[in-house]
Amino acid sequence: MSKTRRPGRARRWRQAHLLHLGTPILTLLVLSGCGSVNRAFVHPQADMSFYQRIGVKTFRNLSADRFAGEKVTAAFVTELLMTKKVEVAEPGQFNATLLEVTNAGAELGNLDLTQAQIKQVGEKAGVQGIIEGTVTEYEMTRIGTEEFPLISISARLVDVQTGKVVWMASASSKGGPKLPLIGIGETHTLGELTVKICSGVVRKFVREAF
Repeated sequence: MSKTRRPGRARRWRQAHLLHLGTPILTLLVLSGCGSVNRAFVHPQADMSFYQRIGVKTFRNLSADRFAGEKVTAAFVTELLMTKKVEVAEPGQFNATLLEVTNAGAELGNLDLTQAQIKQVGEKAGVQGIIEGTVTEYEMTRIGTEEFPLISISARLVDVQTGKVVWMASASSKGGPKLPLIGIGETHTLGELTVKICSGVVRKFVREAF
């Protein structure tokens, strides 16, 4: 995907965003679904058009599901690509760059990048920002006599030159019917809810960033 750069504006942001780290602006959004709440922060001085190409690091997994980090990451990347608003580094190549820079093992989700490493990854991968995320809940929970999925995630976009967070969001969603008495819009599986929650967070990112 190609997009026209605005070099003058990008340069102004590079100069300004090192100096202006203003107070976070928090907004609250109620997503569709049962009990879904999304909090988001956009740096007030950030020129989001600067981020033409980004990489997505495997989400850290704090849930009981061993593969939750990989599942959410894959869904998140897919939703980003579908927006056609930003170029996303090919996941395999980006992971290879992370491993090369950090000399880490295969557990990329548990990797804590230093500011120097973030900058080096950005240069090697040709990205202006890196999305890092965490999965805190990924399980089936009982509602009455039935079980429905529960997922909680957070994600943030880090500027590779400074290591500063320019965008952040968190979301929690439980499956089940939107209209419980008649069972309309039920979400029964973790896979379904993974797509829905990632789609909601990415839509929020696109609306606020682009």
